[in-house]
Amino acid sequence: MTPPATFTNRLGEVLAPILLWIRDIGFFEWYIYVPVMTALAVGLFLILARTTERNGTFTDRPRRAIWLAAYFGLCFLATNGLAVGLKTLIVEELDYPTRVWFEAYLGPLHLYIVAVALSYLALIARNRTAALDWGLGLFVQLGLLAGYSVGVYRLLNEPMSLAAPTMGLSGIIMCAAFALYNFDLYRRFVAPASRLAQHG
Repeated sequence: MTPPATFTNRLGEVLAPILLWIRDIGFFEWYIYVPVMTALAVGLFLILARTTERNGTFTDRPRRAIWLAAYFGLCFLATNGLAVGLKTLIVEELDYPTRVWFEAYLGPLHLYIVAVALSYLALIARNRTAALDWGLGLFVQLGLLAGYSVGVYRLLNEPMSLAAPTMGLSGIIMCAAFALYNFDLYRRFVAPASRLAQHG
């Protein structure tokens, strides 16, 4: 018999048939969804890496490995974020011992993160600066600003411990990663525009 489920918000209720089926096959267990979604992330990354070879993303070959590692992080975030976003639409699947006031926002927040990551991947795959790319870049930048705020909050309000890397320590890691992605946006949009202005 399927155990009862309480949904964290209206979106969970709308997606109930899909969510319950996913839960019933055991997919929401971390030891199942993490390997499966990571395998999907690897597949997505391999497609992206081949695309960057064709679209002229890397003019600086020595730094290619660093950027590819950062781009794999986006692929991982997109696939695993989707799994967590769906999982957190069910109260019984949350990792909290009691109900929390922000539970209704967890699923949509993770799905927003997925949208930002996918937009960033589209930017990389296109490697252009058309109006669509500027729009995607702005959407990604807003996502990065939200990410900075979460990172700073964790840094200032959560304990710093190697034993609990998802707490205060993760704030440092998040801010460092977002700074790298911000630099990537700068070199894609701001630097070329500045060079054009100087030569114009």
